[in-house]
Amino acid sequence: MNIELRHLHYFIAVAEELNFGRAAERLHIAQPPLTRQIRHLEEELGVKLFHRTTRRIQLTEPGRVYLAEARRVLAQIQEGIVLARLASRGEIGRLVIGFEGSSAYDIVPLSVKVFKERFPKVNLIVYEMTTGDQVQALHNAHIEIGFVVPPLSNACNLMVENILREPLVVALPQTHHLSNQSELNMANLNDETFIICPRHHKCGLYDHVIAVCHQAGFSPRLTQETSEVQSILGFVAAGLGVALLPASVTHLQKSGVVYRRLQPPTAELELAIAWQREKSSPMLPAFIEIVKEFARQMANENGYQTGE
Repeated sequence: MNIELRHLHYFIAVAEELNFGRAAERLHIAQPPLTRQIRHLEEELGVKLFHRTTRRIQLTEPGRVYLAEARRVLAQIQEGIVLARLASRGEIGRLVIGFEGSSAYDIVPLSVKVFKERFPKVNLIVYEMTTGDQVQALHNAHIEIGFVVPPLSNACNLMVENILREPLVVALPQTHHLSNQSELNMANLNDETFIICPRHHKCGLYDHVIAVCHQAGFSPRLTQETSEVQSILGFVAAGLGVALLPASVTHLQKSGVVYRRLQPPTAELELAIAWQREKSSPMLPAFIEIVKEFARQMANENGYQTGE
């Protein structure tokens, strides 16, 4: 069967005008070729689409059925064109995001929220993962972009861009004897037990906490290990130890937990985004730009430094 899209356009024009002359003018073609094309369409279908007389033409019953289907086919084709163009501009499709729970608590949900508002046809999927797991997921194309804590153990073929640096704060049990102080020095924590994410989980925060303690002249005594910030805060609230976390976590209020700044400011925690160098999703550039917008906004509001 040899039916082309132009046959559908021709048929719909004749069916709507019920006049070959007017239909030909509408299509900007001569009437004889239009008549031949409609006859060819009827031959291909094996049915009569029109009742023809010298005075007028009318749709047959098969013609009325075919008119509805022809309109539906052309509408689907047009919709496909629109969707393809949206996808090429990154305005439709799917974007899978990973983030480490110890990374900035504001920038991830805010970036996701704004992206969904701007591009409602894109399906966003967000997973909480350690930095090490995100690196592996990026290499395996299980996620398109990750919020990671540098340095990365295997950044080969990955684009990594630092977006934000923020200070660490101390999370203390509300009943802790140091909780009545507005600021603390790392030396105050020499005898404390630290709750931390496990090193074997390749959590980006682990090395930063150990380094800060070593710079203060002591090796931290470690206890409960978990990669989830909510669990870390739960252990702190239970009085099982203290924790060093990025300052953005202070917006996460937890009963039984207080946050205190460190003076002088300790080493800052860097947050970066990473994605595959060669397999960039068309949705990625728009999402990255939104992330950078919020990174600059957070830096301005809180006195942090951006990664730029």
